[in-house]
Amino acid sequence: MGFGENVAKMQKGTIDRISELPEFILHTILSMLDTKEAGRASVLSKKWYDAWSSIPVLDFNPQYFQKYGNRRHNYDDDTVERFVGFIDKTMERYFTRKYRITKFYLMLPKVDEKIETLVDKWIMIAVQNQIQSLEILIRGCRNNYRLPEILFCAKSLKYLKCGGIILPFYGTMELNSLEYLALIPNTLDADMLQKIISSCPLVELDIAYDEVFSPVWIPWMKKVNGEVKSRGTRTMQSNLQESPLQKFVYSSISVELPWPWDMNLVALKNLRKLEFNCVPLTDDIVSELSNGLVVLESLIIVSCSLLKCINISSNSLKQLRITDSLEIEKATIDAPKLLEFLCSCEVVTSLSVIRALDHCNARFWTLKVYSLTTVWLVKLKKFLVETNFFNSLVIDFNSSPVMVEEDLLRNVGGAPYKLRELKLRGTSTETATKSSFLMFLNGLFWCCHPDVLSITTNLQDSAAKLILSILQEKAECWKDPLKSLEVESIEYPRLLSHSSELEIRLRLSW
Repeated sequence: MGFGENVAKMQKGTIDRISELPEFILHTILSMLDTKEAGRASVLSKKWYDAWSSIPVLDFNPQYFQKYGNRRHNYDDDTVERFVGFIDKTMERYFTRKYRITKFYLMLPKVDEKIETLVDKWIMIAVQNQIQSLEILIRGCRNNYRLPEILFCAKSLKYLKCGGIILPFYGTMELNSLEYLALIPNTLDADMLQKIISSCPLVELDIAYDEVFSPVWIPWMKKVNGEVKSRGTRTMQSNLQESPLQKFVYSSISVELPWPWDMNLVALKNLRKLEFNCVPLTDDIVSELSNGLVVLESLIIVSCSLLKCINISSNSLKQLRITDSLEIEKATIDAPKLLEFLCSCEVVTSLSVIRALDHCNARFWTLKVYSLTTVWLVKLKKFLVETNFFNSLVIDFNSSPVMVEEDLLRNVGGAPYKLRELKLRGTSTETATKSSFLMFLNGLFWCCHPDVLSITTNLQDSAAKLILSILQEKAECWKDPLKSLEVESIEYPRLLSHSSELEIRLRLSW
């Protein structure tokens, strides 16, 4: 039963108290619904219709106009025509009645000259109606649509995301409030990029490579760095040094896509946050960036599989995250101001932390464990002891085979590694048994002794009952019996959501 039907049911024989709510609250409720559900709610009463017709959040997605049975993103001319007509009628109403527009999301399956003219008009209306957030994505388009000049005069605009379009340079730039710019560009004018990062002191730049929207990447980057000298373009390096840009995010769909070699990020002297996701970073680039960006405070590297032997040295770095970079064999970290360090790599990686703050929150998140074996536990313990830096360990556990030979572990010397917290996160534990989970815990307790054991699992998973039953029996580790085990807290952070979670925190004394 949808939202509209639920409200209608509540109205029968009762006072319609929901409709008596102020309009801005009704706007908030409708903004949380998709277009289809919001439209259903609009028929409940005149006040609901008025609220729906003036809602400041506009979400135009052609899938709501798709004919039943059609393949997703395969839109015929009739669907596109009805979709565009609906948008135009809606925007005309907002223009005539001067309704405020705070958020405008537009997905177009294609554009032609007629649609381009209409999009220009819609953006003009949005700007005049104090637009704050604009996301415009055009699929199946190759260098066809250019954002109109009026958009760059939108002083209220804070969020801008573009895909499958051209971001041209008009010479006009009044985006003083812009805080976030996400580009999935096919073509980007170098002068426009330079103008944005030089004129928008609050902006966070997020460049994503998506093959659906941007099949050509290298020519843009070469132009950005001024390599096309025959056209008289100045080099970007000297200009970038004057840029107030503080946050830069670069992500792609595959490390096989080219790295923008000619983009000189070291020249961004004010950069404080740098994030890479699934891009072909090399060891030399990481070293150059960490050394050259003198005020960099946050460096996040995710799924960069070309990295082998990295050396990060920074006197300003406070946050460092290196996750899902499977091929790293050696890493050296020298960051005397480091407050947070999250690492996810193979347990055979050689990791050396030369300098960091004593109270640094250092977490090691193990990669997915397909089977818990004696050999893996020995490697994990060796990694923790040799690194001697991590105070938290995060492990995703599931119903994979547990093959721990307790007799072999007894013969392996060395005290368990001391941890502040061991976090176990359940993924798929429907088939777990009490004996296998006990063996799982016993193996981990041989490896490390945590002060706190945190277990998170889905309430719908049988593991929740299994864990609670084991705790009620006060099960002890076979090698180092626990002196005491106390339940510190049991939380249900998402009890009302579809995927409710159970989190149990236990205080352990050895």
